[in-house]
Amino acid sequence: MKIFLKVLVAAALTTASTSCSSFLDINDNPNSPTAVAPNAILAQALSVTAANYTGNNPSYNSYGSWAAGYWGKSGVVNGYTEERTYNYSTLYYQGLWSNTYDNLNDYNLIQQQADAYPNHAAIARIMKVFNFQLLVDEYGDIPYTEALQAAGNTLPKYDNAATIYRDFIVQLDGAIADINTAAAAADALAVGSEDIVFSGDMTKWKQFANSLKLRVLLRESQTNDAALNTYVATQMATLQNAPDGFITTDVVAQPGYNQNTSQQNPFYNRYGFTAAGTGATERLYQIPTNYIIAQYVSNNDPRITQLYTVGARTTGTDPNTVTTPGYIGTDLGERSPPSFVAPVVASRFLPNGTFLKGPNAPTVLMLLANHLFSKAEAETRGLFTGNNTAAKTDYLNGIKASFLFTYRTATTPVIALADATASTPGSSAYDTYIAANTANPLVNYDLAPSAGTLGKQSVIIYQQYLASNTVASIEAWCAYRRTAQPKLPASLESTSPRPDKLATRLLYPQTEVSTNQANIPTGITQFTKIFWDVVD
Repeated sequence: MKIFLKVLVAAALTTASTSCSSFLDINDNPNSPTAVAPNAILAQALSVTAANYTGNNPSYNSYGSWAAGYWGKSGVVNGYTEERTYNYSTLYYQGLWSNTYDNLNDYNLIQQQADAYPNHAAIARIMKVFNFQLLVDEYGDIPYTEALQAAGNTLPKYDNAATIYRDFIVQLDGAIADINTAAAAADALAVGSEDIVFSGDMTKWKQFANSLKLRVLLRESQTNDAALNTYVATQMATLQNAPDGFITTDVVAQPGYNQNTSQQNPFYNRYGFTAAGTGATERLYQIPTNYIIAQYVSNNDPRITQLYTVGARTTGTDPNTVTTPGYIGTDLGERSPPSFVAPVVASRFLPNGTFLKGPNAPTVLMLLANHLFSKAEAETRGLFTGNNTAAKTDYLNGIKASFLFTYRTATTPVIALADATASTPGSSAYDTYIAANTANPLVNYDLAPSAGTLGKQSVIIYQQYLASNTVASIEAWCAYRRTAQPKLPASLESTSPRPDKLATRLLYPQTEVSTNQANIPTGITQFTKIFWDVVD
């Protein structure tokens, strides 16, 4: 058994640190799937999802980090034209599409063996929703009902995005029911160490499913569709009283990352350091924007000390002149931002900090902070029964959860807020932040506006934006498109016709244009909105 687990972890690590296709990829050719037991696939599938989410080239969070205004172009490399101009092509981030569908094929293979592996299949069902939602949120209508059929249908039709969203709830409810049914069956095969997220704890998988349902419902909660709004309200009322509740810690994947070639945390490996300890190729290609730096500095937010190195400015090119240290970034879309030489040394990701915790740090799938902000939003908007007292509690807990994540080291286990003490890293910094902002409506929930288009929802989204920086950027990008909060600065090089000068989605990839063009929706540009994007 130990030998099997070592091979399993090696397969997961090889995939997670390079791409979702490798010689160990179970479904490298979806037209000729291989019959492999789900307990031999699950770790690899989960590690690929984590790498696609954060770390792979491309990844959802790297795209979201540019789109949501966290990252800007450094002065040491050319390119990044599409990130600066929003003049997208069908090649831009097209790997997200193929990599995600390839990953979905693995989960589908697991789900097809539900009779013998009901718990594994339930996990796969949940993770299919996680992945399909990523696709819908960036592309809109996608192949869904006819997808994952291998040679049975190589030209799948595209399903309506809003209809797919409805089915997400059906699938998550079904997965929870499947877990409950398996728990009552004496012969149901248990999930073990191949579960690199919850180690076989099926109650935690149900909580994750419920938190994912909350994300799905909030995403579609602000449209002008009366029928959809009624549906969301009904589903929210049921979800609030879900028997197993919601996640209580950050949800992370840990296949056994280590400081060895092809075994490092994928984000660290891409943007931090190689296994030999030298700087990764892309380490200096992006720097923080002046906008995101200002949000931390102007609000006396100590989290910035864990995110970026301190840069410096000098009064000239003479190295003997006095330098002024500070956090140095670039403006969004700037063509030639300051380079890493005198008179300016820009800030970059802090080694051993929040983004580069270490080569052995787990990869985040869902931040507890973001879940708590979602819950606070549902409460303040009346989608969950409650009041501003409940919303304020979840809001403050969301900020605290962000601080605990920010200050947590690579090897420190995730913990619930209830288990945090005054000595837990991040706790004292959280107290300092709250105390320093008693008169700040961007931090103090009581001072946030209670009226207007969004009311207190705006401060919740703002704090979610700060918590999501780089680690869950794609969630911040979705929240921005849904609420138009916070008010991001326009890109200096943008070609967008929108008032905010941003894009709203990715284009269908060239791989689809070349092979399935007859089914691709027509009239789509990078400024075509996803169905839930209605607030500007």
